[in-house]
Amino acid sequence: MDEYAFAVSAEQQRLLVLDRLHPGSTQYHVPAAFRVVGPFDVAAFVRALGAVVARHEALRTTFRPAPDGGYVQVVAAAAEPDVTVVRDVPPEGLDAVLAGQARRPFDLARGPLLRCTVVGTTDGGHAVLLVAHHIVCDGWSLAVLLADLGTAYADADGLAPLALQYPDYAAWQQERLAAGDYDDAVRYWRDRLRGAPDTLALPTDRPRPAVQSTAADSTRFVLDGARIAAVARAHRTTSFTVLLAAYAVFLRRVSGQRDLVVGVPVAGRDRADVQELVGMLANTLAVRVDAGGAPPFADLVGRLGAELAAARPYQDAPFGAVVDAVAPCRALSHDPLVQVAFAYDDDTEPRLELPGATVTRLDVPLDAAKFDLLLYVERAGGDLVARLIHRTDLFDPATVRRWADAFRVLLAGLLADPAAPVTAPPLLDAAEYDRVVGDWNRTAATASGLVPDLVAERAAARPDAVALVCGDTTLTYRELMGRADRIAERLRAAGVGPEVPVGVCLPRSADMALAALAVLRAGGAYLPLDPEQPTVRLRALLADARAHLVLTAPGRTDDLGVPTGVLAGDTLDVPDVAPGPGGAVGPDTLAYLLFTSGSTGTPKAVAVCHRALTNLTVAVRPGFGVTADDRVLQYVSFGFDVAVSDLFFAWTAGAALHVATEDERLGDALHDRLRTDRITYVFLPPAAGMSLPTRPLPDLRTVAVGGEPCPPEFVDRWATDGRRVIDAYGPSENTVYATTEVLRPGVPVRIGRPVPNVRAYLLDELLRPVPVGVVGEIYLAGDSLARGYAHRPGLTAERFVADPFGPPGTRMYRTGDLGRYDDSGALSYLGRSDTQVKVRGFRVELGEIETVLAGHPAVTAAAATVLGDPIDRRLAAYVVGDDVPSQAELRGWLAERLPGYLVPDAVVRLDALPTGRSGKLDRAALPAPPTGRPALAQPYAAPETPTQQRIAAIWRRVLGLAEVGVHDTFFDLGGNSVRLLAVLTALREDGLAADLGLVDLFRHPTVAALASRLDTATGTPPDADDAARRGRDRRARLAAARTAKGS
Repeated sequence: MDEYAFAVSAEQQRLLVLDRLHPGSTQYHVPAAFRVVGPFDVAAFVRALGAVVARHEALRTTFRPAPDGGYVQVVAAAAEPDVTVVRDVPPEGLDAVLAGQARRPFDLARGPLLRCTVVGTTDGGHAVLLVAHHIVCDGWSLAVLLADLGTAYADADGLAPLALQYPDYAAWQQERLAAGDYDDAVRYWRDRLRGAPDTLALPTDRPRPAVQSTAADSTRFVLDGARIAAVARAHRTTSFTVLLAAYAVFLRRVSGQRDLVVGVPVAGRDRADVQELVGMLANTLAVRVDAGGAPPFADLVGRLGAELAAARPYQDAPFGAVVDAVAPCRALSHDPLVQVAFAYDDDTEPRLELPGATVTRLDVPLDAAKFDLLLYVERAGGDLVARLIHRTDLFDPATVRRWADAFRVLLAGLLADPAAPVTAPPLLDAAEYDRVVGDWNRTAATASGLVPDLVAERAAARPDAVALVCGDTTLTYRELMGRADRIAERLRAAGVGPEVPVGVCLPRSADMALAALAVLRAGGAYLPLDPEQPTVRLRALLADARAHLVLTAPGRTDDLGVPTGVLAGDTLDVPDVAPGPGGAVGPDTLAYLLFTSGSTGTPKAVAVCHRALTNLTVAVRPGFGVTADDRVLQYVSFGFDVAVSDLFFAWTAGAALHVATEDERLGDALHDRLRTDRITYVFLPPAAGMSLPTRPLPDLRTVAVGGEPCPPEFVDRWATDGRRVIDAYGPSENTVYATTEVLRPGVPVRIGRPVPNVRAYLLDELLRPVPVGVVGEIYLAGDSLARGYAHRPGLTAERFVADPFGPPGTRMYRTGDLGRYDDSGALSYLGRSDTQVKVRGFRVELGEIETVLAGHPAVTAAAATVLGDPIDRRLAAYVVGDDVPSQAELRGWLAERLPGYLVPDAVVRLDALPTGRSGKLDRAALPAPPTGRPALAQPYAAPETPTQQRIAAIWRRVLGLAEVGVHDTFFDLGGNSVRLLAVLTALREDGLAADLGLVDLFRHPTVAALASRLDTATGTPPDADDAARRGRDRRARLAAARTAKGS
């Protein structure tokens, strides 16, 4: 068979690379299916298809590698059409047959790249399916192909030869690229996209995989085309621009990201001489949209229209060339520059006309996606039909269905009042609003009494039951209340009463727990303090809280700035102090103060009243299952709010409280205390729980976890043998706990639903509820809410705001935490809104890295942090384990499971992760990674040749290393894409890499490989010569044809 080789176009080159990344994918299949009713001559149809294939060289094209590493397109002089005939298919089975045929993969090297299936149905009808690969057929081409097919079916001689063919276009484009004709256009896009984010941080249902797949699903919905057109006319623009602006507003509202890049396909058919071609001329524009602020929707539409008009002269810049010029961070986990797109087809859909027959279009959904999320809108009759097409490795179909509903609600609001700010329209319809605000917050429960009275009632009912155990001290409830009341009497004599704070600055002991109860029994409010803190800090905290006095242990002699009482057992030596304000204790009286860290570095005292404390112990406690039969271990620091629940869960239930001494809070000692005391309930921070030996604890039936995100490994380890693991989320400002969830192995970790008498809202920046699956900030309201911050009215007003969803006069607390709902109403925690970690433009959740690292069989604990300046931020990971492999091996292991931007630049082995006194991981105490060449799998080999030595010198300078081996992989040495660009710039400045591209550095990641690439003299291969010569012939034909047409 005669065949000829030609140069490929830029668009084809890009699709060839994508085909190698995703071989066999259907993401670039272009299908069209039709139902044919009436007379249909199958033989004549096949002949007509043959005439179309003969007319268009693109339909006879295959692709082969060229010796220079590129490709050539090979056009066969003649080819028979590829037609499959399927007979006797029941009408109900037609969709399955068409879908199966549409999904058959193409082989770009063997072809053919256009297939036809003719299906005969048992009711006497027919269906026709045409499927082409996008590399030879775009959307415009499909319409041309169908029109030619109808013409040839009606008249065998109806098709005239074309003056130009697709290889002419490819040769002309390559000549323009070589001549620099696209340089201005590429510079326009490079400047327009400078500083744009590398990715759009849509809230995904699953972490982004290390290598993205093309598996897809879609949701179909109908839009009000008439209303869209009316708004477009009123603002002298197009429906396309109106819809693109609405889509940008939607993406901003869903992602929280204001700087957006949206892909927009263009036909590339402005010239008359290419409008009859079948071939891949379509291009993608990376349209940058500033969706920030609150402009009127009409203004955003106008601004976007102007942006599109300004870009029009530059729309033929090949997308691949734009990507190379912008040089975004590249990874196999995501597409460069554009992950979301908008396509709008306002023309009548491509039609097939067969004389004497009625032909109707059939839908053939494919299971492959080109983008993370694509909004595709086309006209169908008088309606606009939209599809949201999404990658299923990122999003659940239910999530995208909700997004479709939210987009329709948002669009209706934007169209109803284009003069209103884009932030004004809601995303929720009335039913969904009622569900997320009302139904999921029906938490009312009964909670009455005051905690000191409730403890006394338990003591009266069970006086001889064990109440408190610490070291050698064991107290019954009778003894507990006797001591507490004697101390309380002395405190009252010293002026303690309602609204009077009393500092409790005692080491971990029975006295520490007893003092808290005694202060409450005296009517005062206790303030837990860590006696190990510096005196100057303790003085500052006591002064800030305006404490009346402070209780300390015998032997403490430093001056804490307030009157000091010395507590030893039931003896309290306290000086005479002026009496407090007096009065009765009620639900709104202050119960305790608790200092938490502030964003400015200044601690603030959270003031909690008795109503909230009662709700915690009466309404919330039953959800944790603490009863009179339990033995509760008080593990956490006394100044951590969970200590409040430890003490009063136990004592209001009549359970035994076991206080772990300082020596019993780590490893084997903690495990021994859990085992020997037969503890049944304990709250453990994740780091503490993972540090324990794995020996059995048969009596332990409930482990509560919180304070920081719970890793799945914690659940896998502890949720066994019938034991419950409860994720307990809540800030101190909501009295310890706000939401809970019983965690199970293999099920995603969530923080769950609100506890009794607590309401949890997910709100956007304007305090409006967000839809299910959309990220919002967590706000809390209800009976557990703290009074505010002691003596900080301004800060209290800032963080405790009016609750627009609750009864009049109620407040809600802004947590600063991000979350999202699932379909059941359970919340997932997604990090902090005010401390988002970003690395090289990517939003990074450190917990994701830690979770995967902890899954390595040799790693028993893991942590991650961010190092470096804002320009060159780097990730570092820290691991604990006996047989931890090398940094290179661990980074390679992570690279198989995480996107490239989540793979740490350094992995450091530690004997143990640093923790604070609360047991939480102390990231600030993680050491800096060591400098110097890291331990790699291969031994050091010095550079030898001059080229190797020049490259190694550049690597050392960019990476900040003392030595670089010729076989060391750039990324194993701590390199990243930002540094790779620095290497490329340095190589070019050194005269080593005039024709080198970034992809070459990816392909040759060692000094030896890159030096070999640079030292190898390359000539022009014969196939390339042939393609170049034929390209010159094609360009001459193209010029002549354009002159004849006057274009």
